[in-house]
Amino acid sequence: MNVLEPCFERQLIHHTYACRKGKGTHAAVLYAFHKAKGHSWFLKLDVRKYFDSIDHQVLKCQISRLLKDPQLLNHLFLLIDSYHTLPGIGLPIGNLTSQYFANLYLSGLDHFILEQLGPSGYVRYMDDFVLWSDNKADLVAIFQKVEAFCLQNLKLNLKPAILGQSKDGLPFLGFLIKSQGIYLLQKSKQRMKKGAIAIEYELANGQIDENKAAERSISMTAAVLLARCRSFRAKLWHGSRFGHEPRQMRWQLEQQCD
Repeated sequence: MNVLEPCFERQLIHHTYACRKGKGTHAAVLYAFHKAKGHSWFLKLDVRKYFDSIDHQVLKCQISRLLKDPQLLNHLFLLIDSYHTLPGIGLPIGNLTSQYFANLYLSGLDHFILEQLGPSGYVRYMDDFVLWSDNKADLVAIFQKVEAFCLQNLKLNLKPAILGQSKDGLPFLGFLIKSQGIYLLQKSKQRMKKGAIAIEYELANGQIDENKAAERSISMTAAVLLARCRSFRAKLWHGSRFGHEPRQMRWQLEQQCD
């Protein structure tokens, strides 16, 4: 994959952010925030059971158009056929190759949306993707075409669409993105609370030391620094045996997110 990565990378549009160097969650959220500030309506789509639904034959055809060496193709096809949820369907989420295959599988959809449907904005993070427009009716029409493309060309089913106004908030990658700011979803807050309780428990029972506890708390904090959640973070770590989130480290991380 170190050798093949540039071949896969060339097929991808700029604004797809999962499992790519120089991209990631924060970059995707910041781009979504930029679009939310400039457009009134959004359409959020998600593939139902994405990795478990990828069709082997469709994927092999996509790879065959990209790569031509017979021995290489044989190796890749053996990897694809080594796993299935149903006959000829499914990829293992944990495999490194699956990340590249899954990104490639939807690259045709990316180009279809951008080149033929022309929304005002578009971003994809693996199988989560969002489109923006100032016209609600345009997004309704786009959804019908995207749904048909996924079913006919990729043999994928979409979850129910989320169509809403940017001012009310877009749920995306654990954040609630509004035109006026980025916030944490309640489920993200609950996940962080459970993580903090787990850290405290393991520290109290000697399973980890204070340095390890601090590292994990800093990592949890860094993941949400884009959001307006300073008071929540302060309450989360208040009174913990390993102290508040370090002031200097928080400042440094916030600078990196600017």
